[in-house]
Parts: sequence; C-alpha cells; structure tokens
Amino acid sequence: MMQPLLMAMVRSPGSPYRRRRSRTLLLSLLCGLSLAGCTGRLELPKVLYLSISTNSDQRINAELLDDFVERLNVLQESYRQIHRDTRFQFSIYPDEWIANAIKRRSSAALGPDLLLINGDTARDMLGLGLIDPFPSSPDLEKLFSPDDLARMRGASGQLAGIPLLIQPQVACFNRKRLAKPPTTLDELLKATATGNSVGLSVELDSMFWTAGSTGAVTSLQRAAAGKALNLAEREKIIQWLRWLQNASNQQRMSFLADQLALKSEFTAGRLDWISCSSSSVPRLRKSLGSALGVASLPSGPGGQASPLNRLRVIALGRSSSREGRERALSFSRFVVNPLIQRTLTIGTETLPANRFVKVPVQSSETLAAMVTSQQGGQQVTRILSEIHDDDPRRLQAQSLITQVVFGEKTPTSAADELIQLLAQKSP
Repeated sequence: MMQPLLMAMVRSPGSPYRRRRSRTLLLSLLCGLSLAGCTGRLELPKVLYLSISTNSDQRINAELLDDFVERLNVLQESYRQIHRDTRFQFSIYPDEWIANAIKRRSSAALGPDLLLINGDTARDMLGLGLIDPFPSSPDLEKLFSPDDLARMRGASGQLAGIPLLIQPQVACFNRKRLAKPPTTLDELLKATATGNSVGLSVELDSMFWTAGSTGAVTSLQRAAAGKALNLAEREKIIQWLRWLQNASNQQRMSFLADQLALKSEFTAGRLDWISCSSSSVPRLRKSLGSALGVASLPSGPGGQASPLNRLRVIALGRSSSREGRERALSFSRFVVNPLIQRTLTIGTETLPANRFVKVPVQSSETLAAMVTSQQGGQQVTRILSEIHDDDPRRLQAQSLITQVVFGEKTPTSAADELIQLLAQKSP
C-alpha cells in the first residue's frame, strides 16, 4: 500500500497554486485507488488543507519544512486511527504574508480548511473577514485559560480561533561557555563583565520581559488604560528604560535587530546567552546538542520577568465544503484533547493550551523554564487587551525604546513620551 499522502508546499507569492492543487487531487485519487486494492472497494481519501504561518524567528527552508512534516505526520497518524481516510496537505507562509495569501486563495474558492497561525494574526484576520469565527461552546471554552480566550476574541466577542499551543519566551545559553544561567538582571550584567557575550533584541515584543523584572508593568498598564500616573509609577518606567540603556553600554551586551539575528549569532558561537522563543529550541538543539541550556528569563528588583508569550491557534478558513468544515472541526477538537496535547508538549517542547494537561516539569528543565515563563506572562494580560498587535502605538513605542537603547533619547524624556503615547486611544 502507498504511504499516507502528506504534501508540503512552500509557496512564493506568484506560484501557481491552482495547478498544484490539481496535482494533489490526482495523487489523492491514486492513493485512493491503492486503498481500493486492499479493501475491495474504491475509497477516495479526504484531504484536509492547512495553511501555516511561521514566526519571525523562523526562516522557511528545507530544514523547517522537514520539521513541519515530522510534526504533522504525528498528528496525521494519530487522527487516522479514528478517521483512516483523511490525509493532510499544508502550505507555509511567513506570518506577515499569510493574510494576503488567504485573501487571494479565498477569492478563488481555494482557501484552506484550517489555519495554524499566531493568535494576534487570527484576530486581525477575523476582523478583515478572512476567516470564519470559531463556533464555541461551554464545554470547549472550559479547556482553556480565560485570559487566552480573551486574547482570541474579536470586537464582536466571537472567537478568532481556539488555542492549540503556547510558545513562551525563555533564555537560551551555551553550557560550554556559561555553566550557570543568570537568574537576575544583576547576574546577567555581571556575566558580561566576566567575559560572556549576551544578546537581546531591540524588538519591543522580545525585550518587554525586562519591564516585569524592573517593576514597570503595572505603570505601563495604567498608562495604557488612560489613568494618570503618580511620581512613583512614572519612576518605575524611567528605571526600566534606564536599565535598557545601561545594558546597551556594556561591552559584551549586544542589541540586535530581531530574534532571527540573535539565533544566528548564538548558533555561530558569538553569543553565549540570548532571549529566545520556545519555537527556536528544537532547531537550536539540533545545532548545539547537549551544549544548549534553556532557563527562565532573569527576574529583578521589580519582580518576575514579563514575557509576551505567543499563542498558536487553530482558525477556520472560509472556502471549505460542508464535509471539509466537518473534518476541520473534528480535527480541531481532536488536537486539543488531553492525550494529544500531552504528546505535542513532550514532542515539541511547547506548552499545551489545554489547561488541564499536566506538564512534566520534574523531568524536563526546558519545560520547567517554559512554565515559569507562562506564569510571568500573565502579568501582561491587561496591557495586551488594551494594545493589540496591529495597534499603531506599538510601532511608535518601538521607535521610542530603540532610541533609548542607542542613546538618542534619555530615559526620563522617553518615559514621558511613552506615557503620553500609551494614554492615547487606539484609532
């Protein structure tokens, strides 16, 4: 018998998708005919089309494609224990491309049945009418954290998708260069003073964890909610920005453009410690092997680190047939059940979205660090509800903080501008 059909397409903006789908349907037919030889009757396989977005720290190449094939094959084989006639086909896009790609496909009735994308992207696409709201029920919603569901609701209260995985931000370090990871901001700076190279990103989403460690989160949340800050609250924001500027002045502290640059420098051995997404851990482990260490992000005098942890969610395409939609919903319910969520957690070193799944932290330092990060990320729930991913204030705040890091603005002046910026209502 033929092997299960699993076609992966890495698509550029101008590639002829219609011709590829025709070839896929032909292969599906051939697969079905081979099944007929085993069962005595014709059984055409049912293809479930998925579109997947990558994160900003992932480069689409053959290695990444192999990773996706490996992980989806695990899900496919598990799902086929119940629905033996289902096959998967998936295409991959950078996160910033996927909305336009789905718009083009849907206009030709070639959109996917399911999308596996970032939570902010799903909410944006729901607002643009590019995906259908996910049908909810009390039994389904009780599986997830109320905060995670709140992040997935559009302006009308409908769900843009259901959480599948949580990708926390953690610290990655080279055990051969740094025997013990820094647990506080002071220890992080001391590591640079003793010869270790440390890397951070100037991207706001990547560096925001330091706001919790310096105690600025509550002040930032109050400013984003339009509340006046007293002198002590304003000082917390100044202290956060001062720490960033001071860190950038350290000889062995590097602030790079994005997480992809951090990963490249870390893999090349030019950095000993970086902040990183959990989605980077499997690839880094393949590069560094046992030298890779994973730890929670450093705390500080202000408390626990406050990472902006990423939600990966399942969303519904708009071009499904009735049967395709039924398969999509069936598969969605399947992948959030506790057994599959645990399998994904252990196999991908990513946290389950199903809050009833127990994470084996005692047997995995990596998962333990991710759980700590997940807990720290709960501090930022309120500010995320005030300022979404597409809010123009985020880009303006990014510019301000970048100027602070590179010494073009003082922490005091930038703090006042940031407070005024956050207090503005989103258009």
